[in-house]
Parts: sequence; structure tokens; C-alpha cells
Amino acid sequence: MSNQKLEKPKTTVQVKQDSTSEKEKKVKIMEFPGENIAATVAEKVSDIVIAKMNINEEKRNREFTYQLKELEFYKSGYDKELRALFDYWTDLVWLAQFKDNELLSEQERKRYNKQFDDMIKIDKIAKNKINTIKYGGKETGRVLALQSKLQQAKYKDQPMLVMVYMWCSIIAVLKREILGQTISTTDIMQILITNLDESMDEIKKSQNYISKVYQETYGELPYWTE
Repeated sequence: MSNQKLEKPKTTVQVKQDSTSEKEKKVKIMEFPGENIAATVAEKVSDIVIAKMNINEEKRNREFTYQLKELEFYKSGYDKELRALFDYWTDLVWLAQFKDNELLSEQERKRYNKQFDDMIKIDKIAKNKINTIKYGGKETGRVLALQSKLQQAKYKDQPMLVMVYMWCSIIAVLKREILGQTISTTDIMQILITNLDESMDEIKKSQNYISKVYQETYGELPYWTE
């Protein structure tokens, strides 16, 4: 016998490789139904949200810029002009009551009456009204409009302190809307009028008269007559 060893025949095992198309099919089978659609929608929604955020950011920046410009506009002459407005209305009330004080000399009365007449000239009082409404809000507009309304011939039989009361009301409204300070018109009247005891009845008449006209005009009572 021969010494040669018998070799077992080799078995070749072929591993079948999936084609590219078959791999894609398997991947697709592993995906959830509609997953690609959901991802696409999410991307689009995300893009829309980002776009809106950018628009809102630009809008906020524009509004902030406008606010800065507005603040700069008011601040440029705010302190000086506002102080001048308060001085005008308070001086007007004070002179209206003080110009005919019996303790004044004839020369002093003439001087104070001249100052008062100058302050109520139509051009001066109109200019101060315009400057006042520039700083005031809703109630400032109302009190200025009511003051003009009460100058009509229809209201000629009004109590004698109505105009002074309205000027004091302008001060009261300005203090609240501009400075955040609350004070009633009646309190201001009591501070500025020298012959207070003799004037209390007229102050009350003026208060009631103005409240009535205000309610007829705006359908409510003014807060500044309390």
C-alpha cells in the first residue's frame, strides 16, 4: 500500500452578499412608516420657526430703536420744558388770585394785573396748551379740551372760580400722568388761593359745576375733583 494520505475534498462555502438595492430595501424595512415624511415636516417647521424668530427679533430691534429715539427726543428738552409748564400753570393760578389782593399797593396791583393779562393772551395760553399735551396723556387731553369748552358763550353763567379751578386741574392731571403724584384740584386750590375761607363756597360750586359738565361730556366723573 502506498504511504500517501488521502485528503478530504475541500468544501467551498460561498457567502452570498446582498446587492446595494437589497440593502436599501432592508434599511427601509427597519424604518417606521412615515418616518421620512415626519422628519421632512419637522425640518420645514423648524425652518419656519427660525424664520419667524428672526422676524420677531428684527421687529423688537426696530421697536427698541424707536423707543430710544423717542426717549432721546423727550429727554433733550424734557426737564427744562416740563418745569416751564408747571411754572406757567401754577403762576397763572397764583396771579389770578393774588393780583387784586387788598393788601397790595395800587402800583403792585397794576404790575401783577399786567403780568396776568400777558399770561392769558391767546397766543401764549395756546402755546402752553400744545406743550402740555405733548407730555400728557388721555386725561391731560380731556382736561385741556374741557377748559376750552367752558370758555364758550354757552357756559358764560358759570361760577366765578371755574377757570381757576380748571387751571388747577391741569396741574393735578400733569402731576399724576407725568410725575406719578396724586393730588386733587381742590387741594391745589386751597394751597394757592390766599383768601381761602372766603372762597370755599365758590370752590365747591366750581367743583360741582365742572364735574357735571365733565360727566355730560365723557360719561363719567373726573378723578381729579375729589
